[in-house]
Amino acid sequence: MSIVSSNRWPRWEAAAKLQGARRAWHSPNTMPSARLGMRRADLCQLYLPSRATRKNCDSSTERLFCCAASSTALGVLKPLAAAVGLYAIVGGAVYFAQRKLQYFPFTDTPAHPAAVDPLWDDVKEVAIVAADGTRCLAWHWPAPAPGSEPYAPWWLGKGSTAVQRTMATLRQESPELQNLDVLLFHGNAGHRGHRLEWMHLVREGLGCSVTIIDYRGYGGSEGSPDEDGLISDGRAAAAWLARRQAESAALGNAPRRTVLWGESIGSGVAVAVAAEKANGSLEVPAAMVIEGGFSSCVAMGTAAYPWLPVRLLMHDKFLNSDRAAGLQADLPVLMLHGSQDDIVPIALARELWEALPPAGRCFVEIEGAGHNDLPFHDSSAWLTTVAGFLARVVVRDEVETLNASDQM
Repeated sequence: MSIVSSNRWPRWEAAAKLQGARRAWHSPNTMPSARLGMRRADLCQLYLPSRATRKNCDSSTERLFCCAASSTALGVLKPLAAAVGLYAIVGGAVYFAQRKLQYFPFTDTPAHPAAVDPLWDDVKEVAIVAADGTRCLAWHWPAPAPGSEPYAPWWLGKGSTAVQRTMATLRQESPELQNLDVLLFHGNAGHRGHRLEWMHLVREGLGCSVTIIDYRGYGGSEGSPDEDGLISDGRAAAAWLARRQAESAALGNAPRRTVLWGESIGSGVAVAVAAEKANGSLEVPAAMVIEGGFSSCVAMGTAAYPWLPVRLLMHDKFLNSDRAAGLQADLPVLMLHGSQDDIVPIALARELWEALPPAGRCFVEIEGAGHNDLPFHDSSAWLTTVAGFLARVVVRDEVETLNASDQM
């Protein structure tokens, strides 16, 4: 019969007490109030044994109990540290590559559109220099001759004849539109060569002139894109068009007015340039049209990456709703948005619409259209909507001019 030394009994008793306390703590029959009644020291001893306790744990069973807390903590902390590290790596990659995720330019210079069809023989390629010296390329297509027949949009296929009839009707009903100059600020992908069909519909359907600028980094233009650069390029394009209008008026031609047209991210350029015009740096446009626009790129980024602190990380935020506060109070703005737009949620378009001056804003949701097919989903309806909006703007301006002349 073996005799256990008396000095080992306290250690066995302490281990038994500790094991019993753990069972009591984890037992479903132990009331929460009983757990709360345990002293803090008791709770710490359950999972964080002291050095003395660990030193006195001689058997393998006791060591297992003593190391349980450390093993559990390491089991939680290791994957947590890995997740935090992965989050930091992904966040850093997004931060440093964000402009690659925001802009998708085609950098090559597109061939002159006359190579595609003689319809575009009159398109002129022009160079526009921004304030920082960046040279941007653009296409300017003068307005068609009054009374000429619109050229059928053959690329629409079977529907081209119906659209051509709509074009002819609109130009007969609203001949005043021929005195408008539409300036397009396109979206974040492609270049001006990918907007030939849009140019065709607007110029032939409304009878106005059309100008498209390729921002820095797009379509053979110098530099690389960023928010300040795009807005600077848009400002230079608006100034170039204003000088052309002044030269035309000096020759005794009818005055021409500018319509700023923003497509997707181009809505940020259009709003920024229009706000500057309202502040007196440039002539205020006759109207603004926004297709597939949004309240801000921050909101877009948050919707796409809800797990990232987008507002802190993003460089080019395009805070369109904030800039809209600087627009002229009665500036007419037409917003067009597809009900099936899977790139810009329609809720973000309505946020921008809410920020626009209420006197002249108009929101049209095009049923069934997406983000990139707004002009082509139903070209006749699209043209009719735009022509009706711009005709009201031109008539309003003419009435105001007549009233001002009568008062002189």
